[in-house]
Amino acid sequence: MSNFSDVKALLQHNQQLHDRTAMFYTDLAKQVVSERVKMFLSTLVKHECELSKELENYLSQAPDSILNTYFQFDHEKSVENLYQTPFTPSECSADDVEKIANRIDDYLCELYEEMIEAADTPRVQELFENLHQHMVEEKKRLSTDIYSMWDM
Repeated sequence: MSNFSDVKALLQHNQQLHDRTAMFYTDLAKQVVSERVKMFLSTLVKHECELSKELENYLSQAPDSILNTYFQFDHEKSVENLYQTPFTPSECSADDVEKIANRIDDYLCELYEEMIEAADTPRVQELFENLHQHMVEEKKRLSTDIYSMWDM
């Protein structure tokens, strides 16, 4: 690891990942035939937009002393494989979408775990721990929402 980033750049990067994921789900929903899968994708879009908005709010309110903290972390990993689908979009099933959503959420959780390890100041570490915990809680909430949706 040889790159240095400030907290603000890392949070902006993660916000962009949420925005990109929302667009990915939106584009996929346009190609899907199943109304149920479209509904599932719509729920995922809302989830990603909420996470992006939360990061945007944090960025606008966080103290500069945290946002401007630099530490060694390379966030320039390729995320292209997160958005690759092994199926024809029109034939996408709920199981296919669930696998993709889990892959993306797992990636983001791992990213925050790596940030926690790389941070060398307690305030920044605490920030990333809170964001990681929030991702875990959001993943649980999303699962509950999705399973409730299937009961309809």
